[in-house]
Parts: sequence; C-alpha cells; structure tokens
Amino acid sequence: MAINLAEKYSTQVDEVIRKGLLSTAGVNNDVSFGNAQTVTVFSMDTAPLNDYNPDGGMQRYGTPVELQDTTQEMKMTQQKAFTFTIDKTFEADSPEGVRNAGKALQRQIEQVIIPEIDRYRFEKLAENAGTKNYGELTADTAYTAFVAANTAITDEEFPVENRVAFCSNAFIELLKQDTVHFTKATEIAQDRIIFKGMVGDCDGVAIIAVPKRRLPTGVSFIITHPMCAPAPVKLQEYKIHRDPPGIAGHLVEGLLYHDIFVFDKKKSAVSVQYGVAETVEALMTAGEEGTINLSVTSAKNGCTAVYKTGTSVSAPKLGADISAWAVLPADGAVTAAAGSKVCVALRNSDGKCVGASAIITA
Repeated sequence: MAINLAEKYSTQVDEVIRKGLLSTAGVNNDVSFGNAQTVTVFSMDTAPLNDYNPDGGMQRYGTPVELQDTTQEMKMTQQKAFTFTIDKTFEADSPEGVRNAGKALQRQIEQVIIPEIDRYRFEKLAENAGTKNYGELTADTAYTAFVAANTAITDEEFPVENRVAFCSNAFIELLKQDTVHFTKATEIAQDRIIFKGMVGDCDGVAIIAVPKRRLPTGVSFIITHPMCAPAPVKLQEYKIHRDPPGIAGHLVEGLLYHDIFVFDKKKSAVSVQYGVAETVEALMTAGEEGTINLSVTSAKNGCTAVYKTGTSVSAPKLGADISAWAVLPADGAVTAAAGSKVCVALRNSDGKCVGASAIITA
C-alpha cells in the first residue's frame, strides 16, 4: 500500500505558497464556494433621491420603488495537476539529497505552481479592468500614466487605503528615472513593507514588483483593490507515495483547484496600463506549395498569436485594433503566395495589439 509522505510537508508547503504568491495583496476570500462549482452573487441597486414634499400626503418621500438587483455567476474552471517519479535506482546513484522527493515537490511548487497562480490572476485582473490604457511609456510619462490610472479609480469613489499596484520591474525602473515628478525613493525600509514583493509606493499606492513572465504581455502595471476580486483556492493537495504498485521509488502528485473573479460592480476599481509593445519573434519556414509555416517563440501571457497577409502589410502599433486578424493555427500553416507580406501580432482579450513582429516576406 502506498505511503503518503506529504502530510509532514503540508504545513511547510502551505507556508511556501502563501509567502511566494505576489498576487495575494490584490485579492480576497470573501466568496465561499463550499461544495459548489458555481456561485451566484447578488448585487442590490440603490434608490434615487427625491425632493421631500411635506404636502405630499402618503408620498412625502416620493413614490416608493422596489429595489432591483443584478446577479453575477462565478464558475470555477482552473483544475491543474502534475505528477512525476523519482526512481529508486537513480536516487541511489545520485549524490545524497539531489533526488530527494520532498525537495523536488517544494521546487515544483516554487517554480511552477506559484508563478502559474500569479500569472492567471494578473491575466484576469487585466482582462476585467474597468480602465484600460495603451501607450508606450518612457521615463517622462511613466509617473503621469500611473497617476492618471489611479485617479480614474479615485473618481469612482473607491477607498484609497489598501490599493496595490502590480508593476513590472521595467516600469519601476522608469519611475526611478523620473527625477522631475517622482521624487520619493522607490526602495523602503524593511519595517514599512506590508505586502510580499513591495518595494515602495507611488501616489499613495503600494508598489509590488512582479517578474515580467507573470504579468500579461505588454502590461506595465495593474492598480487594484483587494475588495474587487475573490480568488478561491478550493483544493490544494500534494502527495508523495513511496514504492506504490509498479514503481520502485517515489511517485509525487499534485492537484490545484483555483480561480479568480472580478465583481461586475467593482471593475472600475481596477486600472491596467499596456505600456510595452512586445517584439514578437516569428520564424518562417517553407510549407507545401502556396503555404508557409510560422512559429512564435515570444511569451503569449493573456493573449493570442494572430497574423495578416497581403501585398502590403504594416506592423500594428500598441493598442491598435487587430480583432479582424486571423488566429495563427496550432501547426503554424498559413496560406501565403510567394512574395506576399506577413506580420504576426499578439492580441489581447479586447482585440488590441500588445506586440508585433517585423514584416516577413513569404
């Protein structure tokens, strides 16, 4: 019978995930899914203000109206798993500790699970943001773009306290270079760090540095408030089996069931800035007659690779509408006459360009 050794790691594993996640400061656990996969959230409307009329009889306060409500359905979709083995003979032939199952599990969590949760959460925050701005940022425009995005949230009368900004390291560097507008030091003392990854604040908002590969392609920063987005983690199981049937050694398994949702009524408290046009690396090889094969090696976080062919094609700029461009097939096979021009671009969920390749001649 298999022996589950992961129990003694359970506390440590949960601690590793909690400390490793950068997105925690921008989400909440206010929605309970219990034993359900789908939860419907009700939001009540408000009543209009009337002029008080002391001579109005039974309607001095106005005509009563029944309060209406809206609903939002939240269905969990992210069921992720992994499994691997560590053969007993390989472990015996390796230096002590190299093929340790517990260390391998922790490495899997730190390098795969945690980045995946963050990546998915940031993708959904950007996708559902109430304010979306496009424009390549420089040291001269980074600070003003941030303030404008933050002001858009303030104008919607959302709380200032506890707002967080998930920023790319490249954007933080731009802030540091703006000595005219941004005069506060980005680095802060250890005793002032509130959130994991926090490196400073800007316009009263905590700045959390996020590695580029965890943010959606093209995104420089996302400003949000934790009240906006429940992020349930329904299942999180990690198991280490020693000598299970058919395996000499360890079998490691993991299951993660999670998701994130943005409340419809609170989307306006989320602002995203697409401030970098990704340079798409597109490779072309000859296909069958009348076709070429295209492959994209650039990261496609939160976006889709699309293409356009023709006798004259121009590379789209950041934020351009490319919703009509064709989706690049999984096999990369594209119909293109010899001598025609081809451009590959990355399209986000709004149909906007977040990156493009150089023009390729078929």
